[in-house]
Amino acid sequence: MSNIDDQISQTRERLRDLQAKARKLERRDDTRRKILYGAAVLKLAEELEGDKRKRLYARLHDHISREKDRKFLGLQSDAQDQQ
Repeated sequence: MSNIDDQISQTRERLRDLQAKARKLERRDDTRRKILYGAAVLKLAEELEGDKRKRLYARLHDHISREKDRKFLGLQSDAQDQQ
């Protein structure tokens, strides 16, 4: 009986390891997807002219809500935007 319990324990541990590996791969793929889409949007913005470019950046800036990210990009804080 102890042998079966050991096998069950080992199998559960292997399952946890595989689940952790799957989560890591999902995060990696999500990060890569964000980088690729971000690069595509930046390339698109370079190709736009004047007012269209400004409107695109304004719309993008509206979706950046983390204060740390806004500061990094040189944007006004959300509190300043709402005044």
